[in-house]
Amino acid sequence: MRNATLHGVLEAFTADAAGQLTAETATGAEIPYEVIDAGGRAPGRVPLYCYRPLTAAFIRERLGLLSALATYAPAARALAGIEGAGAYLRARGEDRIPQRPRPRADAVLRSFLAAVFAERTQFGFEPARFEAAYDELERALYEGSSVMVVIAPLLGIALDHTTDELALGDGLSLVRGERLPDAPADAVWCAHGPDGGVGEDPSVLISLTVTTGRSAPGPVALARARFRRILTALRLFERGGYALGPIAWARTDTGVWRTVALGGSGRPRFLTVISSAQEDELRAFC
Repeated sequence: MRNATLHGVLEAFTADAAGQLTAETATGAEIPYEVIDAGGRAPGRVPLYCYRPLTAAFIRERLGLLSALATYAPAARALAGIEGAGAYLRARGEDRIPQRPRPRADAVLRSFLAAVFAERTQFGFEPARFEAAYDELERALYEGSSVMVVIAPLLGIALDHTTDELALGDGLSLVRGERLPDAPADAVWCAHGPDGGVGEDPSVLISLTVTTGRSAPGPVALARARFRRILTALRLFERGGYALGPIAWARTDTGVWRTVALGGSGRPRFLTVISSAQEDELRAFC
Protein backbone atom coordinates (compact mmCIF):
# COMPACT_ATOMS: atom_id res chain seq x y z
CA MET A 1 0.00 0.00 0.00
CA ARG A 2 1.54 3.31 -1.12
CA ASN A 3 -1.20 5.74 -0.16
CA ALA A 4 -2.71 4.93 3.23
CA THR A 5 -5.11 7.87 3.10
CA LEU A 6 -6.57 6.78 -0.23
CA HIS A 7 -6.81 3.19 0.99
CA GLY A 8 -8.71 4.26 4.10
CA VAL A 9 -11.30 6.44 2.40
CA LEU A 10 -11.89 3.88 -0.36
CA GLU A 11 -12.28 1.06 2.15
CA ALA A 12 -14.84 3.08 4.11
CA PHE A 13 -16.78 3.96 0.96
CA THR A 14 -16.71 0.40 -0.39
CA ALA A 15 -18.03 -0.98 2.90
CA ASP A 16 -20.87 1.57 2.90
CA ALA A 17 -21.60 0.90 -0.78
CA ALA A 18 -21.78 -2.82 -0.03
CA GLY A 19 -24.42 -2.15 2.61
CA GLN A 20 -26.42 0.11 0.28
CA LEU A 21 -26.33 -2.37 -2.61
CA THR A 22 -27.27 -5.23 -0.28
CA ALA A 23 -30.27 -3.22 0.90
CA GLU A 24 -31.28 -2.65 -2.72
CA THR A 25 -31.32 -6.37 -3.53
CA ALA A 26 -33.09 -7.14 -0.25
CA THR A 27 -35.98 -4.90 -1.29
CA GLY A 28 -36.40 -6.65 -4.62
CA ALA A 29 -33.98 -4.92 -7.00
CA GLU A 30 -32.77 -7.44 -9.57
CA ILE A 31 -29.30 -7.66 -11.06
CA PRO A 32 -29.47 -7.99 -14.88
CA TYR A 33 -27.83 -10.98 -16.55
CA GLU A 34 -26.46 -11.89 -19.92
CA VAL A 35 -26.25 -15.37 -21.41
CA ILE A 36 -22.77 -16.39 -22.56
CA ASP A 37 -21.26 -19.50 -24.10
CA ALA A 38 -18.65 -20.67 -21.59
CA GLY A 39 -17.57 -23.74 -23.51
CA GLY A 40 -15.16 -22.15 -25.97
CA ARG A 41 -15.20 -22.44 -29.77
CA ALA A 42 -13.97 -25.99 -30.39
CA PRO A 43 -15.55 -27.56 -33.55
CA GLY A 44 -18.38 -30.00 -32.90
CA ARG A 45 -18.69 -29.25 -29.22
CA VAL A 46 -22.01 -28.81 -27.44
CA PRO A 47 -22.61 -25.18 -26.44
CA LEU A 48 -22.39 -24.58 -22.69
CA TYR A 49 -24.46 -21.58 -21.80
CA CYS A 50 -24.39 -19.82 -18.47
CA TYR A 51 -25.70 -16.63 -16.93
CA ARG A 52 -23.30 -13.82 -16.05
CA PRO A 53 -24.53 -11.08 -13.71
CA LEU A 54 -24.08 -7.56 -15.08
CA THR A 55 -22.96 -6.10 -11.79
CA ALA A 56 -21.39 -3.01 -13.34
CA ALA A 57 -24.71 -2.03 -14.92
CA PHE A 58 -26.51 -2.57 -11.60
CA ILE A 59 -24.01 -0.27 -9.86
CA ARG A 60 -24.19 2.37 -12.59
CA GLU A 61 -27.98 2.59 -12.22
CA ARG A 62 -27.55 3.38 -8.51
CA LEU A 63 -24.84 6.00 -8.64
CA GLY A 64 -27.26 8.58 -7.27
CA LEU A 65 -27.80 6.53 -4.11
CA LEU A 66 -24.11 5.74 -3.74
CA SER A 67 -22.98 9.33 -4.20
CA ALA A 68 -25.26 10.35 -1.32
CA LEU A 69 -23.33 8.18 1.14
CA ALA A 70 -21.30 10.15 3.67
CA THR A 71 -18.12 8.33 2.67
CA TYR A 72 -18.48 9.09 -1.05
CA ALA A 73 -17.28 12.71 -1.05
CA PRO A 74 -14.00 12.04 0.84
CA ALA A 75 -13.19 9.19 -1.56
CA ALA A 76 -13.96 11.34 -4.60
CA ARG A 77 -11.86 14.22 -3.28
CA ALA A 78 -8.90 11.92 -2.66
CA LEU A 79 -9.05 10.56 -6.22
CA ALA A 80 -9.61 13.96 -7.83
CA GLY A 81 -6.13 15.04 -6.78
CA ILE A 82 -4.36 12.11 -8.48
CA GLU A 83 -3.40 12.56 -12.11
CA GLY A 84 -3.12 8.83 -12.78
CA ALA A 85 -6.90 8.36 -12.50
CA GLY A 86 -7.24 8.44 -16.28
CA ALA A 87 -4.70 5.63 -16.63
CA TYR A 88 -6.82 3.45 -14.35
CA LEU A 89 -9.96 4.07 -16.39
CA ARG A 90 -8.13 3.18 -19.60
CA ALA A 91 -6.80 -0.01 -18.01
CA ARG A 92 -10.36 -0.88 -17.02
CA GLY A 93 -11.50 -0.49 -20.63
CA GLU A 94 -13.53 2.70 -20.18
CA ASP A 95 -14.32 4.34 -23.53
CA ARG A 96 -14.80 7.88 -22.23
CA ILE A 97 -12.29 9.48 -19.86
CA PRO A 98 -13.62 12.69 -18.26
CA GLN A 99 -11.19 15.59 -18.54
CA ARG A 100 -12.11 17.38 -15.32
CA PRO A 101 -10.78 15.93 -12.04
CA ARG A 102 -14.07 15.47 -10.16
CA PRO A 103 -16.04 13.74 -12.96
CA ARG A 104 -12.97 11.57 -13.55
CA ALA A 105 -12.90 10.66 -9.85
CA ASP A 106 -16.62 9.78 -10.01
CA ALA A 107 -15.90 7.46 -12.94
CA VAL A 108 -13.03 5.82 -11.04
CA LEU A 109 -15.26 5.12 -8.04
CA ARG A 110 -17.90 3.55 -10.26
CA SER A 111 -15.33 1.41 -12.06
CA PHE A 112 -13.61 0.49 -8.80
CA LEU A 113 -16.86 -0.79 -7.27
CA ALA A 114 -17.50 -2.78 -10.45
CA ALA A 115 -14.08 -4.41 -9.98
CA VAL A 116 -14.69 -5.21 -6.31
CA PHE A 117 -18.09 -6.81 -7.00
CA ALA A 118 -17.40 -8.19 -10.49
CA GLU A 119 -19.89 -10.93 -11.46
CA ARG A 120 -21.30 -11.06 -7.94
CA THR A 121 -24.94 -11.52 -7.05
CA GLN A 122 -24.39 -10.59 -3.41
CA PHE A 123 -22.71 -7.46 -2.14
CA GLY A 124 -21.20 -8.35 1.22
CA PHE A 125 -17.90 -6.58 1.87
CA GLU A 126 -15.01 -9.02 1.44
CA PRO A 127 -11.58 -7.62 2.42
CA ALA A 128 -9.69 -9.92 0.03
CA ARG A 129 -11.67 -8.72 -3.00
CA PHE A 130 -11.27 -5.11 -1.92
CA GLU A 131 -7.50 -5.47 -1.54
CA ALA A 132 -7.16 -7.11 -4.95
CA ALA A 133 -9.10 -4.28 -6.60
CA TYR A 134 -7.15 -1.68 -4.64
CA ASP A 135 -3.80 -3.18 -5.71
CA GLU A 136 -4.94 -2.92 -9.35
CA LEU A 137 -5.95 0.70 -8.77
CA GLU A 138 -2.65 1.72 -7.15
CA ARG A 139 -0.57 0.09 -9.88
CA ALA A 140 -2.38 2.16 -12.51
CA LEU A 141 -2.42 5.38 -10.50
CA TYR A 142 1.24 5.45 -9.54
CA GLU A 143 3.08 3.71 -12.37
CA GLY A 144 6.36 5.57 -12.91
CA SER A 145 5.76 7.92 -10.00
CA SER A 146 6.26 8.15 -6.25
CA VAL A 147 3.88 8.90 -3.41
CA MET A 148 5.40 11.35 -0.96
CA VAL A 149 3.80 12.01 2.43
CA VAL A 150 4.58 14.72 4.97
CA ILE A 151 2.92 14.66 8.41
CA ALA A 152 3.09 16.93 11.44
CA PRO A 153 1.23 17.20 14.75
CA LEU A 154 -1.57 19.76 14.67
CA LEU A 155 -1.96 20.80 18.27
CA GLY A 156 -4.98 22.21 20.04
CA ILE A 157 -7.50 20.32 17.91
CA ALA A 158 -9.51 17.11 18.27
CA LEU A 159 -11.67 15.31 15.74
CA ASP A 160 -15.19 14.07 16.35
CA HIS A 161 -15.20 10.68 18.07
CA THR A 162 -16.75 9.15 14.92
CA THR A 163 -14.06 10.57 12.60
CA ASP A 164 -10.72 8.85 12.05
CA GLU A 165 -9.69 11.05 9.13
CA LEU A 166 -11.00 14.33 7.78
CA ALA A 167 -10.05 14.79 4.12
CA LEU A 168 -9.68 18.47 3.21
CA GLY A 169 -8.93 18.02 -0.49
CA ASP A 170 -5.84 18.37 -2.71
CA GLY A 171 -3.98 15.71 -0.76
CA LEU A 172 -4.48 17.31 2.65
CA SER A 173 -6.18 15.60 5.56
CA LEU A 174 -6.43 15.60 9.34
CA VAL A 175 -6.05 12.14 10.82
CA ARG A 176 -5.98 10.64 14.28
CA GLY A 177 -2.35 9.78 14.92
CA GLU A 178 -3.09 6.27 16.10
CA ARG A 179 -5.04 5.56 12.91
CA LEU A 180 -2.20 6.40 10.52
CA PRO A 181 -0.37 3.15 9.67
CA ASP A 182 3.31 3.17 10.72
CA ALA A 183 3.15 6.74 12.01
CA PRO A 184 6.23 7.58 14.12
CA ALA A 185 5.50 7.38 17.84
CA ASP A 186 7.06 10.80 18.42
CA ALA A 187 4.53 12.29 16.00
CA VAL A 188 1.56 10.51 17.52
CA TRP A 189 2.50 11.32 21.10
CA CYS A 190 3.93 14.79 20.53
CA ALA A 191 4.11 17.12 23.52
CA HIS A 192 0.86 18.99 23.15
CA GLY A 193 -0.43 20.01 26.54
CA PRO A 194 -0.64 23.70 27.49
CA ASP A 195 2.42 23.20 29.73
CA GLY A 196 4.36 21.42 26.97
CA GLY A 197 3.80 18.01 28.49
CA VAL A 198 2.60 14.94 26.67
CA GLY A 199 -1.17 14.66 26.70
CA GLU A 200 -3.14 11.53 27.46
CA ASP A 201 -4.60 11.32 23.95
CA PRO A 202 -2.79 10.85 20.63
CA SER A 203 -2.18 13.93 18.51
CA VAL A 204 -4.16 14.81 15.43
CA LEU A 205 -1.78 14.80 12.48
CA ILE A 206 -2.00 17.03 9.44
CA SER A 207 -0.96 15.06 6.37
CA LEU A 208 -0.05 16.07 2.82
CA THR A 209 0.14 13.37 0.14
CA VAL A 210 1.73 14.30 -3.19
CA THR A 211 2.30 12.18 -6.30
CA THR A 212 5.39 13.18 -8.28
CA GLY A 213 7.94 11.83 -10.74
CA ARG A 214 10.61 9.71 -9.12
CA SER A 215 13.32 12.33 -9.67
CA ALA A 216 11.25 15.25 -8.38
CA PRO A 217 12.31 17.06 -5.19
CA GLY A 218 10.45 16.29 -1.98
CA PRO A 219 7.33 18.28 -1.05
CA VAL A 220 8.57 19.55 2.33
CA ALA A 221 8.56 23.23 1.32
CA LEU A 222 5.08 22.81 -0.14
CA ALA A 223 3.93 21.08 3.05
CA ARG A 224 5.20 23.94 5.22
CA ALA A 225 3.19 26.46 3.20
CA ARG A 226 0.05 24.31 2.99
CA PHE A 227 0.13 23.44 6.71
CA ARG A 228 0.38 27.11 7.68
CA ARG A 229 -2.53 27.98 5.40
CA ILE A 230 -4.61 25.33 7.16
CA LEU A 231 -3.58 26.83 10.50
CA THR A 232 -4.81 30.23 9.32
CA ALA A 233 -8.06 28.71 8.03
CA LEU A 234 -8.69 27.03 11.39
CA ARG A 235 -8.19 30.29 13.26
CA LEU A 236 -10.72 31.98 10.99
CA PHE A 237 -13.13 29.07 11.20
CA GLU A 238 -13.32 28.50 14.95
CA ARG A 239 -11.78 30.18 17.96
CA GLY A 240 -8.98 27.99 19.26
CA GLY A 241 -5.38 27.71 20.38
CA TYR A 242 -4.08 25.88 17.32
CA ALA A 243 -0.38 25.29 16.70
CA LEU A 244 1.92 23.14 14.58
CA GLY A 245 4.49 20.89 16.17
CA PRO A 246 8.14 21.89 15.57
CA ILE A 247 9.01 18.69 13.69
CA ALA A 248 7.48 17.09 10.61
CA TRP A 249 8.09 13.63 9.19
CA ALA A 250 8.37 12.78 5.50
CA ARG A 251 8.70 9.59 3.49
CA THR A 252 8.53 8.34 -0.07
CA ASP A 253 6.31 5.37 -0.92
CA THR A 254 6.84 2.77 1.84
CA GLY A 255 10.30 4.03 2.82
CA VAL A 256 11.42 5.08 6.29
CA TRP A 257 10.19 8.27 7.91
CA ARG A 258 12.76 11.07 8.16
CA THR A 259 12.42 14.14 10.35
CA VAL A 260 12.42 17.64 8.90
CA ALA A 261 12.31 20.97 10.69
CA LEU A 262 8.92 22.64 10.50
CA GLY A 263 9.53 25.63 12.74
CA GLY A 264 6.50 25.22 14.96
CA SER A 265 4.00 27.94 15.75
CA GLY A 266 3.70 28.12 19.51
CA ARG A 267 1.87 26.06 22.10
CA PRO A 268 -1.86 25.32 22.14
CA ARG A 269 -3.80 27.18 24.81
CA PHE A 270 -6.78 24.82 24.87
CA LEU A 271 -8.40 22.04 22.86
CA THR A 272 -11.07 22.66 20.21
CA VAL A 273 -13.19 19.76 18.98
CA ILE A 274 -14.31 19.78 15.33
CA SER A 275 -17.69 18.05 15.34
CA SER A 276 -18.85 15.92 12.43
CA ALA A 277 -21.50 18.55 11.66
CA GLN A 278 -18.74 21.16 11.14
CA GLU A 279 -16.57 19.11 8.78
CA ASP A 280 -18.05 20.23 5.46
CA GLU A 281 -17.95 23.86 6.55
CA LEU A 282 -14.29 23.50 7.53
CA ARG A 283 -13.47 22.06 4.11
CA ALA A 284 -14.94 25.19 2.54
CA PHE A 285 -12.55 27.34 4.59
CA CYS A 286 -9.58 25.25 3.50
